[in-house]
Amino acid sequence: MKSIRTRSIGKKNIVIASALATMLLIRASFAYFVDRDAVTNHFTVGDVEISVSEPDWVPEDGELITPKKEIMKNPKITNDGANDAYVFMSVKIPRAEVQTAADDGSLIPAKEQDLFTYQINSNWKLIKTNQESDHSEYIYGYVDSNGKMSALKPGAATNALFDSVRFINIVEEQIDGQELDIDIDTMGIQIADLGTEDPMAIYNIIMNQQSVPN
Repeated sequence: MKSIRTRSIGKKNIVIASALATMLLIRASFAYFVDRDAVTNHFTVGDVEISVSEPDWVPEDGELITPKKEIMKNPKITNDGANDAYVFMSVKIPRAEVQTAADDGSLIPAKEQDLFTYQINSNWKLIKTNQESDHSEYIYGYVDSNGKMSALKPGAATNALFDSVRFINIVEEQIDGQELDIDIDTMGIQIADLGTEDPMAIYNIIMNQQSVPN
């Protein structure tokens, strides 16, 4: 009788153990490994900021000028911003219908012409000319030797567009006492994502953007 009871107890223990094993398997099937992680990308918005300077310009040199006088004037652009930039310079030269004299003193018939001349330095390319009744505007791009736009790095400066201007050999008593202005304007644009290095195409992008009201 004792042996029979022993077997019965043994079967019961096996059944219980089996049930416990099943419960452990069920619990394990829902015990997922869970973790979390994240990343933050930090962006700094850049800018394009340029300035123009004329290191050799002396204001007093522009007083009471005479025919054929050469005046030191060397405009250059500095990139004061955080991004590489393509830069342009516009020069407005006063214009009038005047009579001039040749080097030998012979008179040249009056015609409408610029009152100052200058010699362009390397790395600058004329891309556009506009003429009005009182001035001519010349627009230049800062380029590489291949004629494509040259990137101006932050903190860097271009070479001067020209080194001096010369008043033409005008015959007296035509514009005596008048004040004449040479206007210099500069433009800059980021180089990234433009899709072109062509000076005229990039200049048109600047003009199109400036024509959109804020």
